[in-house]
Amino acid sequence: MEDIPDELLAIPHLDQSMALCYLDDEATGGIRLKDELEQLTTQINGLQASHDELVRVMRNLQARAARIQNGKAPVARLPPDVLVMVFEECRHMHPQWTGVLSLLRQLPIEVRLSHICSQWRAVALSTPSLWSSIHFPFEHKEESLQEYLKRSEGSLLQVYLGPWAKYSNLERTLTTVLMPHVGRFQELVLDAVSRETLSALLLAFRDEAAPALRRLRVMCRGTIITHGPLPEVNIFTKGAPLLTDVRLDNVPVILPDPSVEMLSFSVYPGPQFPMSRSGFHQVLAACSSLKTLHLRGFVELIAQSPISPIPLPTLRELVVNGRTLGNGLRLFDLISAPNIDTLILEDVKAHPLAAIHKFIARSHPHAFQSLTKLCYVRCEFGPDMDVHLLRATPSVSELVLSVDKNMHLVRLLVNSDKQAAMYGCPPMWPGLRTLTLHTQGYTGHVVGVPGVPVNEPSPTMLLLQEFIACRNALGNAISLLRFKGPNAGPFCSEFHWGLMQAKQYVPTQAVGCQTSGILADCGYTDDWAAIAEAYSSQLRQFLAQVSLVRHQIAPVLPPNFNIQHLRRRIGVPT
Repeated sequence: MEDIPDELLAIPHLDQSMALCYLDDEATGGIRLKDELEQLTTQINGLQASHDELVRVMRNLQARAARIQNGKAPVARLPPDVLVMVFEECRHMHPQWTGVLSLLRQLPIEVRLSHICSQWRAVALSTPSLWSSIHFPFEHKEESLQEYLKRSEGSLLQVYLGPWAKYSNLERTLTTVLMPHVGRFQELVLDAVSRETLSALLLAFRDEAAPALRRLRVMCRGTIITHGPLPEVNIFTKGAPLLTDVRLDNVPVILPDPSVEMLSFSVYPGPQFPMSRSGFHQVLAACSSLKTLHLRGFVELIAQSPISPIPLPTLRELVVNGRTLGNGLRLFDLISAPNIDTLILEDVKAHPLAAIHKFIARSHPHAFQSLTKLCYVRCEFGPDMDVHLLRATPSVSELVLSVDKNMHLVRLLVNSDKQAAMYGCPPMWPGLRTLTLHTQGYTGHVVGVPGVPVNEPSPTMLLLQEFIACRNALGNAISLLRFKGPNAGPFCSEFHWGLMQAKQYVPTQAVGCQTSGILADCGYTDDWAAIAEAYSSQLRQFLAQVSLVRHQIAPVLPPNFNIQHLRRRIGVPT
């Protein structure tokens, strides 16, 4: 028999049989309540499952309705081939790269396009060229790099490596993931932060073949402690037959094939690291088919052994910055280019400029007979110019000059024109039709509101007006006189006022522009190399800002703070 609780026995007038009946009723009621609770729980679960199923059905119907509604939009009815064209234009727009947005994991344009809708995603994933632009390691980590290589499906690649530092994980990814696809490289930019990392990066491509490579850019923009020329490095020794466009910092990278048509040397890494004469000779000797050569870096004056000028018979455009000739080096001791049609001289001092003019004069009539465009940008002319330069370059039809207080070349032209008029013979440079003047250095007289000078025309204006008058009198009129610079408008107004007083006429064009417009006459173009340069500059600026902030917040960070852990969390290589 069950024990009766003392509480029940303590109740007055309650005997033992009555207490047992009470316990039986209580146990039966508890079981019944438990069964009811289980039934209610089962009903709730069933209703919840039905609710979830109805929500799922409703969401499917809403998605289906949205797809039907979106399908009626004009943009949704674009055929896939048109969408591919739109996607390609978006990818090639090249918006300015901002490190902050990349740090916050803003997705690349091709990924964002694939997240618009199912149709766009299908088109994007089936367009290999949309995934052909790779920036490693700061935009594409190893996982995304593998996915891009997979989605590109054999299409040609544009690869940017850098700023490259010496980290084992980066070198492993380069060797195991990216290098097997080097045969697909169409454009390659190598951006190193030091002499050692540049050598290691170039060494990785030394024994490779690049059958599809057309454009190569090599940069070395970090802090280099060891001064002196960088050593010569061979690259793609197994061949790069399609490589035609090469842009180098002042680094002797020896190329495998003579098919290169464009070669450019920039000023970096600076005057403390001039290119050796032997390295310069080896680079140019491997490029016998050059058509365009830009020299803006520093070259050693003294060679270890006598080196003769490199013959470049196919060269058509030559750009030389004064830095190359600043240490007394003579230009045509380096190269022999008798057939150029464009010669651009930038920031050349008077002495090296006179040496160039004398060499051109001595080469007559065997060289420079096809020279049609001659540009002097911020060059210094000496007073010893003579007519032999004009006689040795009879085909000049376009001349670019920076306005200064002397205008020695224009004065020489005016004097030769006067002699031609006196003797009844054609003038020097009879085919000269276009004259471009960079006016940013002009500080002439003040121009009034209607364009009339407050006082008499300046000597520079009088000389230009006399030149136009002589050309008109000889029947060899200038077809276009162009003024470029931030003060081109006022300069043109002052010039026209004096020209009207002399009752002369010449077609003019005033181009108000800043430095970027002047750079176009120096051979700089907004092409693929300029985009890589801008990307590198912005990326390095951002990394410098990150380093500065790191040093500023270091004193207030807790002792156990790990900056490398933070870099991994935000996706920056450690």
